[in-house]
Amino acid sequence: MKKIVMIFLLAVVVLFPFFAQKTSETEGAFTYFNVQVLKVLEHKDAYLVLYNKTGTKMGQVALPKEWFKYNSSNHSRLRPLPQGMQPYLTVIYKDNAFYKVYLNMPTDRTNAVWSVLSPNIDISSRINKETLEIEY
Repeated sequence: MKKIVMIFLLAVVVLFPFFAQKTSETEGAFTYFNVQVLKVLEHKDAYLVLYNKTGTKMGQVALPKEWFKYNSSNHSRLRPLPQGMQPYLTVIYKDNAFYKVYLNMPTDRTNAVWSVLSPNIDISSRINKETLEIEY
């Protein structure tokens, strides 16, 4: 009985690679990076995100609000921040091209990280609805 079990286990181990699912050629290589968010200025058209760059520099990027709608094509998300963590931005690339972005923020809009930008201020020149160019 012991030999039969051992032969069966050996056969499973040997035959396992033949039944493994192959990845399709259309699946790309995903890469991502995170940056610490210092402040998010909410505007009627976009979220203006101020973030830490390498060293002591600060960067800013405008994220169109339409990316965060449920039916958007790039499926970006505004995600609730886990307790005890600092706000951060996750940018995801597929085959070295922008794919989506996750803005991880406190759900409480009275938090000091959130702020409101006047709707009278024109930030349309900073909003790129096709891709995200961010320096880190």
